[in-house]
Amino acid sequence: MAQFDLPSRHFEPRIYGVGAWTPHLHFAYDLVAVLKPALLVELGVDRGESYFAFCQAALENKTGTRCFGIDTWRGDEHVGGYDETTFAQVSEHNRGNYESFSTLLRSSFHEALPRFEEESIDVLHLDGLHTEAAVRHDIESWLPKIRPAGILLLHDVGVRSKGFGVWKIWDELREQSRSWTFHDGPGLGVWQKPPSAPLPGFLEQLVLRPNESNASLAQYYTERGNVLQEKIAQHWRDGSIRDTPFAQQTIIQIFHTPDGSHREENSVYARVGHEGWKNVRIDLPPGAGAAPLRIDFVSALTTIEIALIRLAQESGALFAVDEHTGFDAVRICGDAERIPGRTLRLRVTGIDPQLYLPAIETSGAGRLFLEIRLRVT
Repeated sequence: MAQFDLPSRHFEPRIYGVGAWTPHLHFAYDLVAVLKPALLVELGVDRGESYFAFCQAALENKTGTRCFGIDTWRGDEHVGGYDETTFAQVSEHNRGNYESFSTLLRSSFHEALPRFEEESIDVLHLDGLHTEAAVRHDIESWLPKIRPAGILLLHDVGVRSKGFGVWKIWDELREQSRSWTFHDGPGLGVWQKPPSAPLPGFLEQLVLRPNESNASLAQYYTERGNVLQEKIAQHWRDGSIRDTPFAQQTIIQIFHTPDGSHREENSVYARVGHEGWKNVRIDLPPGAGAAPLRIDFVSALTTIEIALIRLAQESGALFAVDEHTGFDAVRICGDAERIPGRTLRLRVTGIDPQLYLPAIETSGAGRLFLEIRLRVT
């Protein structure tokens, strides 16, 4: 690595650990610092983990980059739905740090297309809905907007479950031009739009055929990502996770099962901010079983108060508990302690608090949804 003077050696990300981009943040920083793109566009910002790494690199390295982050900030079938907290927090961070050169566009990807001229974008990062049809449509729509020899970043190229189809499009793109695949986390593809042209610094080395130099580059980024993951683990151990951006929201993950086994691929998500009571509805996929449903919370050592849990279909409830019936039918497991009271109050003590509903017969039932009324403090 001595032959590469990578700017990220001194990079301290302001936002990390709030998404699946943590292993690639140092690469994002170096990409912008070395390439110095005039125009960078991200499709699918969510909580801003990748986008703000690009922005931080542009600011600290004075690259003159104009950045655009595009999202509806409503969620989708893969990340789940979420409330207005996400957009409010991303907007606040953008205003406080990058407003002079960074613009957030709250729109669909299709609606934003006319904002950008053909062959005007130097770096395009696509991280939206991950079905094959959605990714194929986004690539076909936005590829003409990338300048010749510009860079496309495609996230989640290594995921082959839960309806993700990014890998299929990535395999096709790799046959068309120079590329590199990072295999850390869910995978990141780096692709140069034809015709090929030399890239500055380490980027040219990266997209050449596999060799010892770019293998060492990949190892460097793996090590940087591991350092961040260890910092996150330490935040949990010492309780300082409460003071990180991660602590501003709580993820609710619902595992559905027909046979009592709970697998990551059979789960759906929602996310809530920590401002008062929230009424959350989470739709389960067709044919989802509840034998039993498991509810996990990813929440930074908080107290979660639940006033209602209701599993229903459009014709009526299959199961419901609230402060009037009591919550004895709900089993608490994992990193959670119950606090006495009329509502179901949980003190989160670690990374994996769990609730189990009783097994519920759902054969013949229509499509199910789960309603939860809760607040997080």
